[in-house]
Amino acid sequence: MIRTTIRTLVYALVLAVTIFVAPGIVIQPFMPGLINIAATYVIFGILFGLINAFVRPLVLFLTARLVISTMGAFAFVINTFLFWLMSLAFPQAFVVQSPALLWFLMGGAILTVVLMATEAVFGLEMPALRSQIETQFYWRWIGMLSVGRRNRIAENLRAAQISEIIVAYTQDIVVEMTPVARLRNYVQDILFGDVNAMRNMTLPEKVRYMIQELGPTFVKFGQIVSSRSAELPPEWQEQLDQLQSNVPPFSCERAYQIVTRELKSEPDEVYAEFEPEPFAAASTAQVHRATLHDGTPVVVKIQRPNIDVAVRADLNIINDLTKRIQRKQEWAKTLDLHGLFDEFGQSILYELNYLNEASNMGLLSRNMAQFPTVHVPKAVTDLTTSKVLTMEFVPGVKINAVEAIDAAGIDRSELAREYVKVMIKQTLFDGFFHADPHPGNVLVNLDTGQINFLDMGLMGELNRNQRMALADVLVSMQAGDGYSLGKAALRLSKPVPGVTIDEADFLEDMDRFAQRFVGVVGSVNVAFDALQEMMRRHGLRLDSNFVLAFKTLMQSEQIIYALDPNLDFVQSAVESSGVLLRQQINADAVSEMVVKQVSRSAREVVYRIPSLVDATTKWLDQYEQGRFSVHVDTSDLTPQLKEFDKALSRSMDRLVVGLVMAGWLVGAAIASTITVEVEGIRISDFAFYMFLIAAVVGAGVVWQAVRRLNRDDDDV
Repeated sequence: MIRTTIRTLVYALVLAVTIFVAPGIVIQPFMPGLINIAATYVIFGILFGLINAFVRPLVLFLTARLVISTMGAFAFVINTFLFWLMSLAFPQAFVVQSPALLWFLMGGAILTVVLMATEAVFGLEMPALRSQIETQFYWRWIGMLSVGRRNRIAENLRAAQISEIIVAYTQDIVVEMTPVARLRNYVQDILFGDVNAMRNMTLPEKVRYMIQELGPTFVKFGQIVSSRSAELPPEWQEQLDQLQSNVPPFSCERAYQIVTRELKSEPDEVYAEFEPEPFAAASTAQVHRATLHDGTPVVVKIQRPNIDVAVRADLNIINDLTKRIQRKQEWAKTLDLHGLFDEFGQSILYELNYLNEASNMGLLSRNMAQFPTVHVPKAVTDLTTSKVLTMEFVPGVKINAVEAIDAAGIDRSELAREYVKVMIKQTLFDGFFHADPHPGNVLVNLDTGQINFLDMGLMGELNRNQRMALADVLVSMQAGDGYSLGKAALRLSKPVPGVTIDEADFLEDMDRFAQRFVGVVGSVNVAFDALQEMMRRHGLRLDSNFVLAFKTLMQSEQIIYALDPNLDFVQSAVESSGVLLRQQINADAVSEMVVKQVSRSAREVVYRIPSLVDATTKWLDQYEQGRFSVHVDTSDLTPQLKEFDKALSRSMDRLVVGLVMAGWLVGAAIASTITVEVEGIRISDFAFYMFLIAAVVGAGVVWQAVRRLNRDDDDV
């Protein structure tokens, strides 16, 4: 009753101020002498409260995407409509002069400003401090209503929630910095009781809770920002770091429902034991400990309820918004803002399918097989779906928990060097790497000293040329070679649409950049950030694969610095590359590469046989008919054709010389590396004799080619 009374009085005050300021609108008593003007304002306050409670949510639901796309400006149209709607209830008391449309528009504008101010001062709305996606049951049903690629109902609902959450937190943050904060706190104590947990929070804490309440899409944004923590003040870094793992869990009842729906059986049937309390909670999922019927300890990763529907709606809203901003703002065009968010959206949707993560775990495990110090948990495929992932349990502590690592007697410096080697193997040699290796996803087993990788939903991929370009960046940074660094950066990036790149100017700036940052600044994070800023100024945009690669290297550097502050990450990375390269180049590897190339060539020949047969058949058909389909008169071209034939002959001879020389080099490489014996004969000896024969034959071919070249020169 007290809450309703206060809200009615506040809304009556809003109307009184609006009508007092707006000309052309007059409120008259309902019944002069019986209901005076003050009582009339109270009645209109009650009416306005009802409209806000029941009509505004419906209007906002239908138009919320317009509110967000216009940065809140459309709220003026909504309030104007509500203002007009209220006038229809009691037209004899709500008098609007002509022209009515003008006064309604003016009244709506004034109402918008006054309403926002009074709601902020009196604190009529308070942040919920919980995710509305998981607590509202109807989200699952909304997910079934999508039409085509877009679910407009979900998008409108998410847009309404996003706008309400941002407004509630913004009001709380802004008013808390003003002298009226005490009045707001007093009114909220009356309205909600003494339950405002945000009252004693710092600004970074409030922002973290706002991000968490906005949902997993925005938590992912916050995690990206936190990965650039070197640029943030310590208090902001501390709060955003908590987005990585310090996320409230959802109820065990919901977890049971999801597991039952996905695995077609209750958890107690498919698992010997299933702990109801979550072991950990993150932005998109939470993890429960369990045991298989054979006694194997596992963890069950369960996707948060309804986030797939909400995330898709969020991404569509952001996609539309960034597209609109990029059309109108030059800075957005320079950054290719829409393209950046589109790539982010694709990656988060990929992460939401746990079948992808199970596949990634298998591939990374095979790539890391040569490292006994690395372990990748195995997925239990029979108990894995797109929303539930069952995998092997791996014990350990975060890799930056230096005190626990020291207490276990593990050499942190050696652990750091091994970690560098592992990440360089993933990024530069395999081209398949963990794209989010923050400390929560990299554990150290205190008993064995093994490095354990977790959460492989997001993996980066680089092809051979991209890996070479990335290696060139690291080598150039170590050498302080700005020109080579600039050349590598050009290979790593592409121009922003509509921008022409001045390569010479860019390389000149990169030379100055190398003098200022490379080898002087002690952090790869700072150097990479400066490099990206330089590229943005010249209209270059990093390929999305390299963005992930740089992010991975920056996160790896933070881990290395925590383990061994004296270890130079770039130098260690280059050294590790050399060690891995020497390990990769051996007889078995060369033999495997040769076999692979021959196999590829053979398959290519097989693929082309049908086209060669078809072409030959057509030629024979024409030959049997006594003529060819195409007749060309070359009588006037005979002298030129003879000259062309001579030139072609010379070119072919030179080509033969080049091929023979290449054959010598390949023979020498095979003779010096392969030591396998077949039937008592060493392959290396056989290859050496073949090398001598090829040398003799090649010398004869070269001699004939040289004689022909000299003869042709004399004829000319």
